[in-house]
Amino acid sequence: MEELITTDERLRLEFNDWAKAGKGPSMEKGHRPVGEQAIDLMNIPADARILDVGCGSGWATRLMAEKARKGHVIGIDISDEMVRLAHESSVSFSNVEFQIASAEKLPFDDGQFTYAFSMESLYYYADIPAALNEIRRVLSRGGLFFTVVDLYQENRPSHQWIDQLKVPVQLLSVATYRGLFAQAGFVNVEDRRIYDPRPVPDDYTSGSFKTREDYLEYRRAGSLLVSGEA
Repeated sequence: MEELITTDERLRLEFNDWAKAGKGPSMEKGHRPVGEQAIDLMNIPADARILDVGCGSGWATRLMAEKARKGHVIGIDISDEMVRLAHESSVSFSNVEFQIASAEKLPFDDGQFTYAFSMESLYYYADIPAALNEIRRVLSRGGLFFTVVDLYQENRPSHQWIDQLKVPVQLLSVATYRGLFAQAGFVNVEDRRIYDPRPVPDDYTSGSFKTREDYLEYRRAGSLLVSGEA
């Protein structure tokens, strides 16, 4: 009988493969134009205590650490190889650390952080409500959580990724994300779209989308940013 493995273990193995294949820089290149805009909208103060959920290679962690110069930023990821890569890429930052952890069971105290951020990771979690409950738990009163997702119901071309990925993902609508935030106890829940400003080459070809028109439609739909206050 084939041994059953948990969703967390499947994610760990897959993203370990991504890290070993050197996909960290390409992930940063793809996500950073939108991620920078989302982080700017957070208005991070210098003394912020920030949790980066699903930090990958740590590029967003480092970007937030530059803003929280007198604070502290912790990045977590289920992939030990991604965490290793993040460590190696962040040796010049004294206010950053990384840990291997699951978003559904965070190893932190109640109210430990003033901000939390997640870039393109929420839809990978098997139990999104549990993850949102945990993120709210570790935020102080009035703390803010911002998450960006590109795979969502209203962005039709992004649905192509579901068959391409080797791990299960959740395809949710904007309204469902808002509802899950509210159920977890977040208030002042908002959603908006963020758009990648880079031009699309006329000769665009990629394994992510079947056609250039699909990619253009994906870009027109934009990345979904959902935020809430603890």
